[in-house]
Amino acid sequence: MAQSADGSLKALLDPIRGIDNVLREASSGTPGTRMLFVRFREDEPQLREFIDVLSDQLVNYVIPLAKRKAANAAGAQSSTGADTALHTRLQREATNLLIRYQEENKARYGEVGELISYAVAVRFLDAPQIGSKMALKTSSQMPVHGVDGLHIRLEDDGTATLFLLESKLSPSSSDATREFCDSASKYQKDASARKNELRIITDLSNLDSLPEPLRSEIKDYFDPYAESGASLKRRERHVGSLTFSESSYAQRIPVEQGQSISAHEDHFSSLYAEKSEQISKLLAKQALAKGLDLAKCEVFLIAVPDINGLKTAFAEANSGHIR
Repeated sequence: MAQSADGSLKALLDPIRGIDNVLREASSGTPGTRMLFVRFREDEPQLREFIDVLSDQLVNYVIPLAKRKAANAAGAQSSTGADTALHTRLQREATNLLIRYQEENKARYGEVGELISYAVAVRFLDAPQIGSKMALKTSSQMPVHGVDGLHIRLEDDGTATLFLLESKLSPSSSDATREFCDSASKYQKDASARKNELRIITDLSNLDSLPEPLRSEIKDYFDPYAESGASLKRRERHVGSLTFSESSYAQRIPVEQGQSISAHEDHFSSLYAEKSEQISKLLAKQALAKGLDLAKCEVFLIAVPDINGLKTAFAEANSGHIR
């Protein structure tokens, strides 16, 4: 079942166009820890371009698949076959769900981190979203409790991996890893929270957009009472998308005639990769202190020039969200 189901499950997965132009992976010799960073155009970090790619994904992240499909169908069936009114409404609905950026309370503005975690799961884990947590919000000014995202990947051996997304936006990598260990360890120990996430998957997920019998077959992975016993073939992995200000962006090399176009990016990547072992050791120490099993985690470290600049740029790009 898994092989054919996986092919159909990919119907829930749209590639993120342009993400490889703004986000690159640096070499890391530490298993379980992957180091990503905002790319350069010659000597300029592409932070604004990164924000543009993320903003393009906001509706895909926030709005349930069935609602997006209905908008597509309505546009295609219009007189011109190209009416975009419903798409505009979905964009407005998505931006209205965002917490508004306030300079005096910028530490609370973290939803761009959740969008980053969505992009990371799609691009680097090849795992479609099965539950839009943002769509469950009852107030734009209140965060959604629990994990930040729910994604799934069916494996070649017939098992399913449920990815539980946790995003952090922090001033430094050490702050980000500490905050992740604290959140993930609490979740791993909270049986009721885990049951609630499974309830969302079975009752409110994008899986309902799949045809039968595929929908029931995949939902069986989350039903401990299913006669197929598929729930015994489900593993869970906590995925940390930890975005932080990286000081290596300030260690520039001069622009020189005849220089390789990638010289500045390669220089940064080398400096950043050198920190991999140090960060991983600290992460292991923090996880041990919190009783977190890192074998059940995948951690993405995402370097940006300035975390507050990231927040401000995202708020500016999504109109009406600065005050």
